[in-house]
Amino acid sequence: MEKKGSGILLLLVLSVLPTFSLGFSREYYFIPLHKCWTEAQSYCRENFADLATIETAEDWAKVRQIMQRYGTNAWIGLYDELKGWRWSMDNTYLYGDDRNTELGEWLVFAVDNFQGKEHCVEIYMGTLNDQSCSFLRKSVCYDESTQKYIPVMAPMTWLSAQSNCREKYTDLTSIRNQQEKEKIMSVIDQSHWWIGLSRDVWTWSDQSNSSFRVWRYREPNGRGSERCVCSLETGWYDLYCDRKTPFICSVPIIRLLRIVLKSNGSVDLNDPSAQEAVLNHMERRMRDHGIGQKFRLKWKKQPNGKVFH
Repeated sequence: MEKKGSGILLLLVLSVLPTFSLGFSREYYFIPLHKCWTEAQSYCRENFADLATIETAEDWAKVRQIMQRYGTNAWIGLYDELKGWRWSMDNTYLYGDDRNTELGEWLVFAVDNFQGKEHCVEIYMGTLNDQSCSFLRKSVCYDESTQKYIPVMAPMTWLSAQSNCREKYTDLTSIRNQQEKEKIMSVIDQSHWWIGLSRDVWTWSDQSNSSFRVWRYREPNGRGSERCVCSLETGWYDLYCDRKTPFICSVPIIRLLRIVLKSNGSVDLNDPSAQEAVLNHMERRMRDHGIGQKFRLKWKKQPNGKVFH
């Protein structure tokens, strides 16, 4: 806090709701070079920030203008991460955060991503297989309080099995070592059983968690080896990653907000009603200046519990 004449320079703590950033936008750059997806990703990371992430309708409008201008397809930063398998119980990656972890010989994982629709994992005859999450399977829950593995005989989809395990026990089971696998094998038969392993279908190159999608009709079309995403003016489609096309890079732009409050001494700015009135006024002013994303403002208190000196 810094006094400036009769005014007070006030720094606000901005608490941003998930997937939104206050005053956050992106600039997009069309690159006419023909590169495969991984080459395009490297180029964007070296010269900009990353391949284009598109999080909002406003972002998409900017990219559509580029597509209209150049009249061609272009890579964006969305791709199908085949190694993005996560355990339901603690949300950690099977292959580690860098996706380079080697699996132990005791864990046989057969992945083929048939028709691009197999995003959940079953255990069958000791082998882990990727399957469509809509299939009906028995499931194995884990109860942390008793440290027991519970077989559930009623066939369910993977999501239903996950919800059932979380409601009655802890979660669908993980398999982290040979001993856990042996315990699980001792309570199940030789049929198909869901375990707590699944993956997100599409991932942004910059690790944004945005779920914004503009797929073209009948896209993605289910060919499992088409794992990277191209954009046209009419929307997105999946394509073989080794195809060479132009691409779009993006750079995040953050608008910083500096706020100066002036007091003539007639208002106690530590009065909660006065503080609430100021925040309401600031929210209106911010929206008037085009900051339309969801946000929440709050005061930053000093060590003595007051906002202002």
